[in-house]
Amino acid sequence: MIDYIVFLSYKLFKLIILALPKTFVKLFLDIFVNIAYFIDKEHKQYAFANLDFVYQDKLSYKEKKEIVKGSYKTLVYNLYELIENQTLDLKGFEEKITVKNEQVILDAIKNNRKIILITAHYGNWEYGNTFIPLKYKPTTMVGRPMNNKYFNEELDKTRTKNNTQMLKKKDAARGLVKALKNDRIVGLVVDQHNRTGIEIEFFGKKVLQTDSAAKLAIKFDAVILPLFFQRTAFNKYDAIFYNPIEPKDYQGENQVKNLTQAQADIIQYQIELEPKQWFWQHKRFKKFHSEIYK
Repeated sequence: MIDYIVFLSYKLFKLIILALPKTFVKLFLDIFVNIAYFIDKEHKQYAFANLDFVYQDKLSYKEKKEIVKGSYKTLVYNLYELIENQTLDLKGFEEKITVKNEQVILDAIKNNRKIILITAHYGNWEYGNTFIPLKYKPTTMVGRPMNNKYFNEELDKTRTKNNTQMLKKKDAARGLVKALKNDRIVGLVVDQHNRTGIEIEFFGKKVLQTDSAAKLAIKFDAVILPLFFQRTAFNKYDAIFYNPIEPKDYQGENQVKNLTQAQADIIQYQIELEPKQWFWQHKRFKKFHSEIYK
């Protein structure tokens, strides 16, 4: 029953957004950001715990508050984009997105390389499901279904409409192998806690992170391309490709771990550039530092 009420609230949100003149949409969303920040006490606590743990007294409470509110803004704006993007074609996406360092993916396609995109819950990560397959090649992504089954059905339709295949995280391995064999781009969001992952460092702290991208890259001699969709203004984004992470550059006994650490280092670097756009509300450090969330 609660799930259905939440879904109806989303439908009401969608109705209001579509009915509002564009000039009022941002104002409405920013009001919604403040409401979400005020009422979501549990996840707000996790966000502050993460910031306190990572930055300690290097940032003031005011600075941390601005980052947390910025993180809520990212989530609310993403919800709006999810609604708006349901009707966009490639031209519509290109009016909103500027691609940076595009040559790395063009070179990989030209050289017939297997491609693994890795990203984080940063900016509008959902563009990996919608923009990338329209712009470059068919894509297979791994994602966790929403807990709300009603909302999940709508999200699924949006995620898969542009020649994207979505795999559930719990049984994705076989699907990812098949996708790479079929020359599809594979996409993974790798920044959250993964209980079956390997130990690496993130912001100087021990965490677990999935090693799937590293193992697949080694198996298929695939290139790992970090990609982030960073918001530059309301309804405008940069798609930022980082230089390739090549398995051959990390050969040796700890190849998988070093490849995984390289991914985490780039994610950390991107977050440090604009921390307001990362999902701080996740319990990222809970395996080794669960006490910070109590």
